[in-house]
Amino acid sequence: VEKARFNSRAMIPIVTAIVAAVFIGVGLKDFGFWEGQPTAAFFPIIIAVVLLATSLLCLVQVLRGKEDAPIYNRNEFMVILGGGGIIIGCYVIGLILSCLLYLFLWLKFVEHAAWKAIIVIEVFMAALILGVFVFWMQVQFPWGLFELLM
Repeated sequence: VEKARFNSRAMIPIVTAIVAAVFIGVGLKDFGFWEGQPTAAFFPIIIAVVLLATSLLCLVQVLRGKEDAPIYNRNEFMVILGGGGIIIGCYVIGLILSCLLYLFLWLKFVEHAAWKAIIVIEVFMAALILGVFVFWMQVQFPWGLFELLM
């Protein structure tokens, strides 16, 4: 019997299982599940249970598989780095500005787009985000350290 190999394919199911377990724990501890009627955590707990089950099934499938570890290229790491940058940027400059900055950096340094295309795309995305999400739907995006100045 060949021993199961642990590689980076197992990281996503492990991380999603941890996230699901945290959602289940916090939901049950802080909000409860059912108190005469569904609580605020009712649907998040159900979704977290499904996520936990599918994560564990995926982990079993990955560990039973005989596929070699994946080989990553530079652009795949750039996406992960960009996602981390957006998360950190949310706390510093806010979500909207960090997403627009990520879009600018991606278009300029990865896609090597022309300045005209970058400006058109940035203006369109800023108008879309602000118009639809901020003004129309009134989504409260985090403003980062700018919130302290206001």
